[in-house]
Amino acid sequence: MKLALVVRTDLGMGRGKIAAQVAHAAVTAVLESRDADVAAWIGQGQPKVVLKVTTGQELLALARQARADGLLAEVIHDAGRTQVEPGTVTCCAIGPADSDRVDRVTAGLPLL
Repeated sequence: MKLALVVRTDLGMGRGKIAAQVAHAAVTAVLESRDADVAAWIGQGQPKVVLKVTTGQELLALARQARADGLLAEVIHDAGRTQVEPGTVTCCAIGPADSDRVDRVTAGLPLL
């Protein structure tokens, strides 16, 4: 099991902002997941990986691909109170799901 968190690097977000956006994505993914997937993921120690993309288009395409493959993909749109404009797509969570399924979508992405 794995939860992949994918962050845009083209926005110039600070470390704290990135941490907050990743937290939003992780919490949203867990709340929207099927109970069986979450239970298995928790039982395995909640494995996570934080990856990066360089554009919003790349992030949205990744989310579409994940959904087409039957994975949960939660895209985060920022409220715009600090570093980015309201509605800006900042990151997404894919999973939690079987690691092999997540890797089929995210394996080519570099770590953040």
